[in-house]
Amino acid sequence: MNGASEPNLIDSFGEYIFAWDFSSPPAVLFLLIAAAYTIGTIQLAMRSETDSSFWSKVGTTYFAFALLAFALAGPLDYFSGDLFAMHMAQHIVIAMFAAPLLLVGRPMPAYIWALPRPLRIGAGSALTGSGIIVKILSLLTRPTVALPLFIGTLFGWHIPAAYNSSLENEWVHIIMHFTMFTSAVLFWWPIVGPPPIRTQLSYPQRIVYLLLAVTPTALLAAIITLTKSVLYDFYLGAPGHFSWSTIEDQRIGGLLMWIPGNFVYLATMTVLFFKWFTEEERKTSRQSRR
Repeated sequence: MNGASEPNLIDSFGEYIFAWDFSSPPAVLFLLIAAAYTIGTIQLAMRSETDSSFWSKVGTTYFAFALLAFALAGPLDYFSGDLFAMHMAQHIVIAMFAAPLLLVGRPMPAYIWALPRPLRIGAGSALTGSGIIVKILSLLTRPTVALPLFIGTLFGWHIPAAYNSSLENEWVHIIMHFTMFTSAVLFWWPIVGPPPIRTQLSYPQRIVYLLLAVTPTALLAAIITLTKSVLYDFYLGAPGHFSWSTIEDQRIGGLLMWIPGNFVYLATMTVLFFKWFTEEERKTSRQSRR
């Protein structure tokens, strides 16, 4: 976030797309996490059989890392202190794209292998069915916990006082992104269900679970988009990039939350529906053979 400085107005796409900064604490932490994953992946590849599934998960994880880099160290972060729309896009990338993609990529084994042997053994024990980490994850990924936590975090940080505070204080901003990303991972876990916590939800239940998230998130987006006053006065003194007024910037940010955000939900529900349909067809086929 560059809220403390006011860069010149964006006058070209190149100036926007090449605005990167890897010196912020979130960017440095991201680099360390990506490096640890790379080390662990190399260790795994050298010590076990690899197949297309393995490399598909690796590719998915690196795609999620690329999105996180764009959000935490790229243009979205660089201009998040100037444009509400950039900050909203940053949150959407983190919570709606990177978080579920990381779960699909299942990076946990690579991170375990990145640890020194004594720590690796300890982590393996902690991630067994009776381990403390699994017990805590089992609690936090319950739909009755993960869904309200995700929605509550989303609404809580968009209260004007909390949101403005995150832009005025770098550490509050870091806490905002950490809690939004963590709650998003927990929210998506019952849908994706990677080990060590396999989801217990059937496909219809997962669809209903996502439907329960659509309405409150759409409501928040509608409030931000349709309000006629500026909710986040931090941006009142920001540069007018793209000739947007503060209220126009706010409405564009609300629309980004409304349309791309809900598109992710609807696209996921569509995939789940076809998986459910395929599963039911297989069951019917097996029963007809008996």
